Order: sequence, then structure tokens, then C-alpha cells
Amino acid sequence: MNLVFKKRKRVKPALSICVFLLSFLPAVFFAQENLPIERYAIYVASNDGGKGREILRYAGTDANRLAQTMIDVGGVKVENSNILLDPSKKELDTYLRILSEKVVKNKSHTKRTEFVFYYSGHSDENALLFGNERYDYADLKASISAVPSDVHVVMLDSCFSGNFIRAKGGEKQKSFLVDDSTVVQGHAYLSSSSESESSQESDLIQASFFTHALITGLRGAADSSGDNKVSLNELYHYAFNETLLQTERSTIGPQHPSYNITLVGSGDLILTDITDSESIIVFPAEIEGRFFVRTSDGVLVSEVNKQRGSKMSLALNQGYYTIISIIGGLTQQTSVSLRSGATYLLSSRDFVPVQTFSGRPRGGTEEKPDIYTDRYPDINTNRNEIMLIITNAAGISYNVDEDKTFVQESDAWNFR
Repeated sequence: MNLVFKKRKRVKPALSICVFLLSFLPAVFFAQENLPIERYAIYVASNDGGKGREILRYAGTDANRLAQTMIDVGGVKVENSNILLDPSKKELDTYLRILSEKVVKNKSHTKRTEFVFYYSGHSDENALLFGNERYDYADLKASISAVPSDVHVVMLDSCFSGNFIRAKGGEKQKSFLVDDSTVVQGHAYLSSSSESESSQESDLIQASFFTHALITGLRGAADSSGDNKVSLNELYHYAFNETLLQTERSTIGPQHPSYNITLVGSGDLILTDITDSESIIVFPAEIEGRFFVRTSDGVLVSEVNKQRGSKMSLALNQGYYTIISIIGGLTQQTSVSLRSGATYLLSSRDFVPVQTFSGRPRGGTEEKPDIYTDRYPDINTNRNEIMLIITNAAGISYNVDEDKTFVQESDAWNFR
């Protein structure tokens, strides 16, 4: 009897490895996709621009409000949020180094890391101004780029900040982005003005015009798609239009925010998610007009130009708010109490007209710039707006001149 032994076919090692990788890679990819996006931020405010420059009033306020907005709806954890008020160049460099070390340490646990750098303060054509110190744009760009995050978002609210975009060959580029699904790496630079323009702040809104627009936009006013998210492109277009609107008749001159966006991938960068907010006010499609939203202590938190035909959601913290509506020659107001987790649907029936009043001159009649007389011509024929729009604006005094012109006694304009 002859026994026949069949020789077993040996599997090649290379083939075994390939089979293993094919079965292993999808699991790795799935795990990577489910990792969180980690966002870090440094907010710098410099009220002091050095000798010969006026001390700004609202750079620190701008930085704090933007930081809170990004914590509320922008995905920045409190422990990843850094606010520097009037720092030296050395202090800023130290924070950038510490943040870089933190990014490296945590990078393996994230799908993508993003770094937001914001500056509010003085600058000139070549540098940010920290008191009598200078931080050249080219050096600043290199320092920010050295932070080992996948995405860098830079927002500069200062005079001539468009020069940062053009430092070392930067050019404006039209963005190609659509959604946030596959953004891999790159940068986005937003500046409050062009390379030859001044940036401005105002006592009336107690903020700079550009940052005021950024915050309102990030809280939902910039959401043109209606998906309750604000993308990078939506924010830029909103901030550009609002900043220009509020400054185009300024005696200092208009501001034209600039940008440079270069992101590798096929998706837009989502900056805020309105649904993450503590509370939400919804402006329905049929409502239109200019709306001013103030807290119970009179702080203007949002100024919205609402068009008819599209719904808009505004992310706010819980609390009591007064909302003023201006459309044509009619001024109305309502009050809203927001609870945590609540969504309030605003209705035109909520608003009531405000009783008009008369005013008499209190002294000097020299006219100074005022953004509301320029933007709302009806303000001089509907004087109930005088008290309402400026409610609790600290340090502002107004007259009704003998020719019934609304004038501002104190200087509402500072440039950076």
C-alpha cells in the first residue's frame, strides 16, 4: 500500500502581511475618524501702542468677549484658552512655546489640532505694537507657524493689519472649501483692514467694529446656509460686510477686512456650532430689521441685520435680554428671559413701539462722528431711537441739537 502525502502549500509571508493590513487598516481609520478635534487659542490685547499713540479702551474687552464666544460655541476648552493683556514680546513667545509643547503632547489623541491666534490692539505697517516693543509681522507669522497644529487661524484687529497677510509673499486667495469633513492642514488669516487702512473702535458699541462683527457672526448671524454652524468663509463675508457698513462714512475712513485662506482638503473649516450654546434665540424668516441685543446691565452683545426670508439663530448665555428693533422709521423693543437649554422663538408680536420724547440742547453743538446718524437716516425723524440705541452705553452723552440733529458730545472713535 502506497501512502501519498500531499505537500501543503506554503503561504508567502508577504501575502500574510497584506491580508493582515487589509483587515487592520479599516479599524485604524475608523478609530482615527472618531478622535476629537482639539482646538487651542491665544488672545492678545494691547491697549498701549507706545509713545505718541492713544491708549485704547476696548482691546481687552474684545479679547475677553471673543474668548468667551469660542468657549461657548467654538469648541475651545477653558484649559486651552489663553488671554494675554498687554504682554511683552517675550511673554507672548513664552506662551507660544508652552502651547506648542502641549500640542505635541496631546496630538496622538486627536483627529486634528487647530490653533486660533487673535490680536486686538495697536500696530503699524510693519509690526504689532506692545507698548514700546515691536513684533514684526514676518517674525510673528513664523512664530505662529511654528506651533505644530494642523490648522492655524489668525485674526488681527489692528491698523494696517492687512500687511500681515502680505508679509513674506502672502497673497489673497479665493477659498475652495465646502464643508468641514476633510480639512487636513493649512492656514487662514483674517485682518480687520487692508494694508493701508486704520482700524477703529467705538464708545457706542464698547468694542472695535471688526471684533464686534466677528462675535455676532460667530454666535450665528454669519450662518448663511442655515445649518446652525458658522464656517470660516461665512464668518469672513459677514465680518467684511458689517465692518464696512459701520465704517464707510467714518471720518477716519472705511475698513475693508482682508483674508488669505490656504487649506488643504475638500471641506470648509467650521468655527462655531450654534447648537452647543447654553441658550438660543431664533429670528424666524418673516422678521426683518436691525436688532440690538443687550444684557440686563446694558452690554451690547449682538447687532444683527436680519433679512426677510431666512431664519437665523443666535447663540446666547442664559439671562435677561432687551432687544431693540429698527425698521424704517419705526423703533420697537421687547424683553426676553432665557433659561439654560432653552430655545426662544422670537415673534413680531413680542415687540411694542416705544413712546417718543422731546429733547433740548445741553450745551455745545459741534457735531462729531456718529455711526447711527449715518447708517439710519430716519433716526433724526424718529427721536425715540436716541435713548434706546444708546441705552447704558457707558460714558456717552448726547444732545438733540436745535435743528433736531442727533449729535454725540463725546468722541466715539479711536483708531488703532
